[in-house]
Amino acid sequence: MWSRPLPKQYLKTTAIVNDLGPLYKTQDKDTATHLALSLNGRVRFIVPREADAQEACWKVFRPGKPRLPLRAMAFLRRFSGSMSCVESEVLTSIRKEIGKESGRSCCRAGAPGVWSKSTILLLKKETAEPLCIVKTGSGEAVGSLLQNEANWLRSLSEQGSLAAHIPEFFAHRPGADLSFVAESLLSGKIDPEFRECHFTFLQKLQQQSRQTMQFGNSQLYRNLHSRSADLKGLLSAKWSSRLEMAMQRIEQSLSGSPTVMVAAHNDFAPWNIRIDHGVATVFDWEYADYEQLPLFDPLHFTLAPMALKRRPVKTMVRGMKTTLQLSRQRLGKECCYEEQMQAVAYLINLCTLYLWSVHGESESNPVLESYSKLIDYLCQC
Repeated sequence: MWSRPLPKQYLKTTAIVNDLGPLYKTQDKDTATHLALSLNGRVRFIVPREADAQEACWKVFRPGKPRLPLRAMAFLRRFSGSMSCVESEVLTSIRKEIGKESGRSCCRAGAPGVWSKSTILLLKKETAEPLCIVKTGSGEAVGSLLQNEANWLRSLSEQGSLAAHIPEFFAHRPGADLSFVAESLLSGKIDPEFRECHFTFLQKLQQQSRQTMQFGNSQLYRNLHSRSADLKGLLSAKWSSRLEMAMQRIEQSLSGSPTVMVAAHNDFAPWNIRIDHGVATVFDWEYADYEQLPLFDPLHFTLAPMALKRRPVKTMVRGMKTTLQLSRQRLGKECCYEEQMQAVAYLINLCTLYLWSVHGESESNPVLESYSKLIDYLCQC
């Protein structure tokens, strides 16, 4: 089956694949239980040696195009430069705190950056089927995100209408060195189309949290101004001018009459949602917040995938207009007031978050590149 040699870009030596993080440690290949697989000089996945456990990993993590070379590296481990390893004491302690008896583990390493997290998949002991997901990382920024997710999962689980739309919460441990959140896996499929089940969920979330208030008193206003202050002196001249102009437009439009504010998931993208028997279940609540604008989640669902693919501005504007039309029908006109400025506020909210995480560096980021063009277009209309 794997008779062809691997492409050179996927063949990495153990000298390059040497950073396993705190969850695994190197081990002699004869007694090792896991394999660390590298792409582009960085460990991306750590999988068990057993084929059935590896398949569970690929099914849950969905690595996309790299799936075939990753499978080849695991199969041809003697030649591909994969590293033999075992679970560390850190992962053993996480298992104990979760309190669920499990078998093998798989791990997807996070991308470098201030929010870098690893995602662990724990498998059932007897069947190698998925048991639960554990997100873990170190540092203040990661700890804050995981704390936020734990808080939201606890809170939403107590709200009858929303409990069926989220993962089951298992455990959370805060810590300066390492923190984690453990939760259930969600069944169902990813649907890239905005359907009735997505709006049904958003209606429930917004009804539970809806309030009318002055924009200047909202959490959104505080977030935007706090990030803008942190970014002062770090941005390029173009981004500084863009941010100043957009903030002025937002405040001019939203600072008059009291506005409707709601809770928002703030990463409501197709890949964070599963559809099962017509019901949307939503995970990754790390960025969720109260007192946000009602159109943030619908706009993110449509625009984030386009931005990652660097779609032209005209295409993104068409997608935005279609989403706004659907939102007026499903969420009501009151939630769609000043809809164009809600769109600008959404774009600025996400861009300032990204820019803050990379200390103002905007180069080579497809989302920042796409959204900057869309901000300029909307502010000139």
